[in-house]
Amino acid sequence: MIIFCSALLILIIIGSMIYLAYLDTTHYHSIQHNCLPEEFHMFRIFFISDIHRRRINKKTIDKIKKHVDIIVIGGDLTEKYVPLSRTRKNLHLLKQLCPTIYFIWGNNDYEVNTNDLIELLLAENITILKNTNEELMNHQKKITLLALDCMKYGEPNFEMANKGITGDFRILLTHDPMGFYTLCDTQKAAIQLVLSGHTHGGQIRFLGFGPYESGSFKNVQNTSILVSEGYGFTTLPFRLGTRSQCHVITLEKKT
Repeated sequence: MIIFCSALLILIIIGSMIYLAYLDTTHYHSIQHNCLPEEFHMFRIFFISDIHRRRINKKTIDKIKKHVDIIVIGGDLTEKYVPLSRTRKNLHLLKQLCPTIYFIWGNNDYEVNTNDLIELLLAENITILKNTNEELMNHQKKITLLALDCMKYGEPNFEMANKGITGDFRILLTHDPMGFYTLCDTQKAAIQLVLSGHTHGGQIRFLGFGPYESGSFKNVQNTSILVSEGYGFTTLPFRLGTRSQCHVITLEKKT
């Protein structure tokens, strides 16, 4: 009886972890900042990271009723052994929400044939950002996306990404949040919003403890920092104490 109960408990725990790995949550955030141009008030970003080997759930996308201006894929769009056809289908689904999509590199993206991945992204009109920036214009006013290469296998270069920027509102895209935390104070002060992922919130947490910090949205001085727990999973389809996440971020002019 003890063996049976123990086996049943293990099966329940495993089943719960698999269920949580596929239980999508969409988080809505409002970012208020006085540096934001009035022309970008109520500008919306859909942020998704760490898709890995998952198939994006169409129901999750369909539930997003608010207008989205751009999509940012925060790295780990794919990983080793994931067929390119699955990645293509995921991109097609995202494009139904918004056709303007930006991609930054995560460590697992470097596990696949990067030439094939780049070819796919370009064919789907996805803008690839890597140690560079993209200015978004609206009635001669602008905000800027700064994108760093991933820390593990790439060569992040903030000076290169920040080169030539004249706008006052800057959004740093870095797969690993450490891409922001390792900057010097002057560089950090130039950033108003950080979008990152990578950690999966630890993916499995017991009593609130895990190998990585849980996902969070917080303000540090004048910078808003989003660390997503990610949409997918790595190795096994398990989550415990974390959730599959994607995010809708609304920028608001602070008055």
